[in-house]
Amino acid sequence: MATSISSSVLLELGQAFRSMLELDPVLLSALRQLQATVNSEGALIWLLNEAETEVKCTHATGAQVEKIPGSAMRARKFISAYRTVSGRLVKVDDSHQSKWMDAGDYRRHFGVDICSMVSIPLTARGKLVGELNVMNKTDGESYSSDDRDSVSELARHIATAVQNTQLFERQNRSAERQRMLNQISRHLHQTLDIDELIPRIFVSVNKAINAEAQSIWLVDEEAGVIKCRYARGASAEALKGLSVPLNEPSIVGTSVAKQESIIIKDAQNDPRRARSVDEKTGFVTRSLMTVPLVLEDKSIGAIQAVNKRDGQLFNKDDLDLFRSIADSAALAVSNAQLVADLQTSYDLTLDALSAALDLRDRETEGHSRRVVEYTSRLAEKIGLNKDTTKNIRRGALIHDIGKIGVPDAVLHKPGSLDDKERMVMERHPVAGYNMLAGIPYLREEIQIVICHQEKWDGTGYPYGLHGEEIPIGARLFAIADTFDALTSDRPYRHGCSYEAARKVIEEEAGKQFDPQAVEAFLSVPEEEWMQIRALVMAEIAQRRNPPANAATQRYNPTHGN
Repeated sequence: MATSISSSVLLELGQAFRSMLELDPVLLSALRQLQATVNSEGALIWLLNEAETEVKCTHATGAQVEKIPGSAMRARKFISAYRTVSGRLVKVDDSHQSKWMDAGDYRRHFGVDICSMVSIPLTARGKLVGELNVMNKTDGESYSSDDRDSVSELARHIATAVQNTQLFERQNRSAERQRMLNQISRHLHQTLDIDELIPRIFVSVNKAINAEAQSIWLVDEEAGVIKCRYARGASAEALKGLSVPLNEPSIVGTSVAKQESIIIKDAQNDPRRARSVDEKTGFVTRSLMTVPLVLEDKSIGAIQAVNKRDGQLFNKDDLDLFRSIADSAALAVSNAQLVADLQTSYDLTLDALSAALDLRDRETEGHSRRVVEYTSRLAEKIGLNKDTTKNIRRGALIHDIGKIGVPDAVLHKPGSLDDKERMVMERHPVAGYNMLAGIPYLREEIQIVICHQEKWDGTGYPYGLHGEEIPIGARLFAIADTFDALTSDRPYRHGCSYEAARKVIEEEAGKQFDPQAVEAFLSVPEEEWMQIRALVMAEIAQRRNPPANAATQRYNPTHGN
């Protein structure tokens, strides 16, 4: 054998290769030499895939079999042909007929007539990896024992080379996936904003899993449902917001309730699939994976991937990777939810403080909420980011909080203030700042509290700041505050028209107001400002007159169960 097959080919086969692409030409060269050595019309290599679900012809030489490479068969018959019921490899008795596909099978599947054949399983380290076939001696004779020895010897080298390459590829894939998971974990923990976090999760899932669509579902315990929080891919918009009852059978519900991962290769024929979802979205689910988001033994949701691209099926490696992503995602989502709940609590507290001030000064009821929306619209107009706008909104809401310390005689005086009273009133920005300065969470917001009476030309108070020394939020707020004051009724005067207010603000550009902020205000149509005002006042009216059952809904201990 050593003189029949070149030593260089055997040496290359005996080495570990980085990929099957590098091994391919060596295997083809070995097949050609084998074909010449045993005078065969054709030689083929069939390899078993990692999942052991199919066996595929990967290499072939000879005119009769040149069209067979790429053909795949289910692996069950192939594996059973070389295994006992205990699962161990059967000792091979070299024969002229394959234990898996005989002459009739080749004729039926590929139109190849077999007169003689040697088939040797490719085994390495006790593991079946494929089969090596040679067929039809060119002289019409049967294969000799020497021929079978040659095939068997080369099969040993091929099996070892293939297994080494597969192991190397698997190790590389594992290392690459671990690097990906580390990157994903770092990526997911760079934000505590759940609206920013969830799209990041899907970028990571799409890169790792290569699925047509993905979705994330979060548990709403009070409502007793698991709701699609975000979706990506075909029909994503129709899926967002969809709810599935936790106590009714469904794939995502089962995954969450039992804290188990589910992989379905044929969703169309699986009774667990919620067909109503496909009917609603128009999406055709062929295969899917669902993995629960579990943190400290509690299910908080699930992530789902649907339809692996290129017609492939999700496999165990995909599921293992998906689980690892879910582990990182669960912690990140939980942290983001905690922060969101905390922010909601803060916002409700600030809203209560603002409402308390409104109750004290009913003449300006709704003023704080209107200027919040006006200032927010200006921030959006000049292109400030979401976080900055959020801080500005909070600052605008509590801008006058310092007036809580202003005596009623000054706060409610119908006429003009004298100098002493004006000094008392003008202390309210500093008073508000001192009230909130010890709250780290409000360090950005209090810039509006203390600077909302500053003017662009430096004539404002308490510090006489000039131009861009004034924080941007306070500059925008100044316009919103003036606009609302001018257009709102007071006991001593009626509010003016939009046109009159617009003229005042335009004339004060470069004096009281930042010229660029004025430009942004003027670019928003009158109808939009009026719509903002109407929506705020409708909300205030609803709060002032809550529905009759509101208290029952809020305080009934069984509500939502």
